[in-house]
Amino acid sequence: MIKHFINKTWPLLLSFLVPSLFMLIYFASRGMAPFGRSSLLTVDMGQQYIDFFAFFRNTLLHHPGSFFYSFSKALGGETTSLWAYYLMSPFNLLLLPFSKGGLSTGVLIMTVAKYGCAGLSLGWVLNRLQIQSGWRLPMFGTIYALSGWTIANQLNLMWLDALIVLPLVVYGLECLIKHQRWLPYVSWLAVAFIVNYYMAYMISLLTILYFIFSVVWHWQSWHRLLINGLQYVGASVLAGGIAAFILLPTYFALQLSKASYTLTKFKWTWDYAPLKMLGKLYPGGFNFAQMPKGQPNLFVGAAVLILVVAFFIEGKFHWSVKLVASLITIFFVLSVSFTPLNLLWHAGQFPIWYPYRFSFIVSFWLIWLAAITWRPEKHLNWWSIGVTALLLVATDTYVFTNSHRLNFITTGQIITGTVMMLIALICLSPLAHRFHWLLYLISLLTLADMGTNAVLSLNKISYVPQNQFAIYTNILDQTSQGTKKLNSGLYRVGTTFQRTKDDPMQGDYFSGSHFGSTLERKTTGFYDLTGNPDGDGFVTYANGTEFMDALLNMKYFWSVNDIPLVGHHSEYKYLPTLTRKPDLHDYSAAKQLPQTTIYQNPNSLGMGFMAAKQTLNVKQIIHDPMTNQNQLWNALLGQSSQTKLFTAANFNGVTFTNTNRLTNITGSTLTKIKPRKPAQMTLTFTPQTDDAYYLSLGANLQKDNVKMLLNGQPLAQYQTFRNTVLVNIANQQKDEPQKITFVLKKNALWLQNVTLYQLPQQSFQTGIKQLQQHPLKVTDWGQTHVSGHVIATHKQPVLMTSIPAQDGWQAFVDGHRVSTHTIADEFIALRLAPGPHHITLRYRTPYLGAGIFISLVSLAVLGASEWLKRRRDNDEFVK
Repeated sequence: MIKHFINKTWPLLLSFLVPSLFMLIYFASRGMAPFGRSSLLTVDMGQQYIDFFAFFRNTLLHHPGSFFYSFSKALGGETTSLWAYYLMSPFNLLLLPFSKGGLSTGVLIMTVAKYGCAGLSLGWVLNRLQIQSGWRLPMFGTIYALSGWTIANQLNLMWLDALIVLPLVVYGLECLIKHQRWLPYVSWLAVAFIVNYYMAYMISLLTILYFIFSVVWHWQSWHRLLINGLQYVGASVLAGGIAAFILLPTYFALQLSKASYTLTKFKWTWDYAPLKMLGKLYPGGFNFAQMPKGQPNLFVGAAVLILVVAFFIEGKFHWSVKLVASLITIFFVLSVSFTPLNLLWHAGQFPIWYPYRFSFIVSFWLIWLAAITWRPEKHLNWWSIGVTALLLVATDTYVFTNSHRLNFITTGQIITGTVMMLIALICLSPLAHRFHWLLYLISLLTLADMGTNAVLSLNKISYVPQNQFAIYTNILDQTSQGTKKLNSGLYRVGTTFQRTKDDPMQGDYFSGSHFGSTLERKTTGFYDLTGNPDGDGFVTYANGTEFMDALLNMKYFWSVNDIPLVGHHSEYKYLPTLTRKPDLHDYSAAKQLPQTTIYQNPNSLGMGFMAAKQTLNVKQIIHDPMTNQNQLWNALLGQSSQTKLFTAANFNGVTFTNTNRLTNITGSTLTKIKPRKPAQMTLTFTPQTDDAYYLSLGANLQKDNVKMLLNGQPLAQYQTFRNTVLVNIANQQKDEPQKITFVLKKNALWLQNVTLYQLPQQSFQTGIKQLQQHPLKVTDWGQTHVSGHVIATHKQPVLMTSIPAQDGWQAFVDGHRVSTHTIADEFIALRLAPGPHHITLRYRTPYLGAGIFISLVSLAVLGASEWLKRRRDNDEFVK
């Protein structure tokens, strides 16, 4: 019995161990933490996901309300959709034992585990369906786990769960078609939806194609086809119903964020010349340049390609099965090159980086055809070997002659791939009848083939040093904890340094920056209309004026001390500069830590404050940051719209070097006189007061077009912005001359929205004191609720908050539900009667209750159907 268990178990155990141990050894050789000074953090893994993993820990260990809403997401936002896309993998539980600075080690362990589970998943399914057995299980499992898509997307760790679930969904579909068993298919498809709805959508599209293939493969009758079709549709709907508790709230949340970018029109065109994808069949066909824009990662090894050719040539399968498989394969080839089909797989949106995300589906399909084709007791015939050899010659010829157009391929890779293919052809040929050891050699060849691809591909990628991440994270956490000791209330924090836009989720504090696919579009709109950087899916609070700091309750600011880290190389900046902020001279230093200083903003207006009735009239704001801020300021104070808080200031002088001379600066175009010579323009002004001065810069003034200097030093400014931003140039610098230099990087420069503004400190302080008279005194708060007391007056009847107005927020005044108003298309406000009031704002995830109800009903239906089937099967057995 033990021997039988071992014989049955060892192939599955190896299916897990071979890919996971191979990758573990590779990571150790690269010195990834905990084995050395590097880490697995690169691109979005280092700039986004690692912070979400810290947010995952913080939510589970400290404040579970963050599953629904968090003020760490920009100015505040729902987080159910964020969890649904990034954080629902059960593998994330492996991160709980690790500290924030040690999360990179947890990421390595989780990555290795997912590689192993992908191999185990396919091996188990092939064994369960009696398609393969013995040593061939780890062989196919390794091919699947180390496929080109997996290697290229290992940094997108939340997608790898789809690789694990996909074979199990196919297994469930086989059970449904062959045995009318609903449970495996429904349960695994539901798991796919719950873990990552995005990849589950792609898996769902595959099930349509695979259903057609399977019913033809296991053909019984037209009557059975009809029954299977109805069962497939019903089971698929039931799987979606079980996952409704997460899908329904996420769907409606996405209408305000990611889904709002869905294309409704597309072009009938090719993404690239389809033959280019042939280069991806060679080992090492991936590099950094392929991340933002490249061809699909389709590497599946030599053995699989040979066996796929054999599937269509040899006579094992009926012609109808081959025909359907041919049509599906052609559909896949078109999908990874033809624009409309590419958009279909990506739900109508072109991916921002990581193109052809669904190509793991294509890889699985090729591996599946190879697995159902190969039977070692019946070797491939010479006809299959000959056709494959001819295809190899043709492919080598094309790729070699066009290698200069393929930035991911080299002559060495072509030779390596060709050698692997030739050896595989020998091992799979009829010669294996005579030399049986060739069969076992194919297994070693496969590991060498897949391993070579992994090493060649990943060696081209650079990673974040472990110290760079750990030291910054520890300093961030110390500063966050230090601030909470000063004040445990509800407020936001601004910073003059930043590693990522999701630092607030890493450091467990509230701020104004975020980078994520589920960021609400209204929030990005508010940022671009008030002078802060934004983009599709990100906002950065890097350019706040003193007024915006006050309005958004930036009660504290963190700044870097000019003190080198003890025991570390001082030339590396562990706290990267985000922006310069002379405004900090108007704030007081509340606490100094070894590496940072915490400044307190005396102008902060809290999370809510009473304002004039004109505030309710600020509905839409225009594309001019200073006009918008003036409009908000006047409305809050009930002043005339003609009043200006920020006033335009004049430059005292201008000099031109190798450019045309301009009379007016803003809106004009600088042009080089001698194109090959350096050219620049320098604006000078001398502040006549100690007021704060701001320079507006249009989107054209980015780093690709111009280098900007302030008093001879590079201007510290967040580089990526697509709308006009406001840069704090001077403060408390009366009579100190300032020089702003624009160095042209091209032959011409459009000086878009270049204007200098002054903030009169005296009038600003007068207005701030008026707005601070009746604040919302918060007595209780959490991620999903805020309660407090406030006093309304005839002159200030509007409770203005800096909480984003999103569906789900409910307002209660003195225990009674009231309607809310939206200010500037972004913030919640309440109209109050004069007198004291108790205010409660409560967040309830929209459609969560309906989703839970549908999930419970769907589970009950599945349970009932399974019970009825088992009862029916028992009755038939008794008969």
